[in-house]
Amino acid sequence: MKSSPDSDRTVKIAVIQAGSHHSNDGNPGSDVNFALFARLAREAAAVSPDLIVFPEYAISGWPYPPETVINGLGECIPGEGYWYGRYAALGKELNTAILGWMVEEAEGRLYNTGFIMDGCGAFVGKYRKVHANLGEQIWWGWSQGDSLAPIVYDGVHYGISICADMWFPETVRCEELLGADLVIHQSIADDMSHIIPTRAFDSELPIVAAIFNGGSYAVDSQGTLIGKLPAETSGWKVFQVQPFKIRTHKKYGGLWLPKQGHRNLRHVGAYSVLTEPSTRPPWTAVFLDEDGNPQTKEQLLRRFNGRYDANDPSL
Repeated sequence: MKSSPDSDRTVKIAVIQAGSHHSNDGNPGSDVNFALFARLAREAAAVSPDLIVFPEYAISGWPYPPETVINGLGECIPGEGYWYGRYAALGKELNTAILGWMVEEAEGRLYNTGFIMDGCGAFVGKYRKVHANLGEQIWWGWSQGDSLAPIVYDGVHYGISICADMWFPETVRCEELLGADLVIHQSIADDMSHIIPTRAFDSELPIVAAIFNGGSYAVDSQGTLIGKLPAETSGWKVFQVQPFKIRTHKKYGGLWLPKQGHRNLRHVGAYSVLTEPSTRPPWTAVFLDEDGNPQTKEQLLRRFNGRYDANDPSL
């Protein structure tokens, strides 16, 4: 079978990480965190990657700072704020596209957001974490994003996943169906290594993971490990992936395209339950007190700092 013109294209993704030792004496603060990543980005840019990826919480760092501090980082994306400006200046300096991370402020809401800017520091697109977890919602009052659409840059459709997004198989599957060529996963911790190879295999998409606390890695479209950084130390690594490579296999009396074939074999009419709101249990059916007794919404409000999930089915 004749390959398409782009089938052999290699995309070079550079990931940068702080490593677990970075936080041995506590969180050194936003300026120190960003300065470390800027230095690593400069080193990585020397090998001319297509994209440099910052991890989740790149600015706020680990351990998480108090609510007033982390929410005080919120800015418009794109915008004229201090942190967005530092990303833009870095992109211009390096003449390299960047997938950054910030707390985004928009119309009175805060989001956990990844965004791409090009090598001139110009805004390309952003992704708001769809599965902002309960902790983010009740600790800091953050909202969930509502789109899994990929960000298109230089002919590549980048699906973005942020931390808890990867717990849900729907994330990568939706991004693949929406046209993603590969998935970039931004995270605070290396706790998805048992899941990411399966997500890649299910949707036949390479996945590259940039992890703040270290252990950043990449897998190919079959879930095979391409490489991995040590978890303890700060560093960077460039992963070469082939998002447009066409895989064929002998089956059913000839060659077929497994990725397209598996997409076609899905019985989508049987999947309506995936979007049925009643499949979400209320939080009162999830949380118990220390003696195993059910909690009322009022008790949970006290437990959750007065905040509550706006999409809870009990509301």
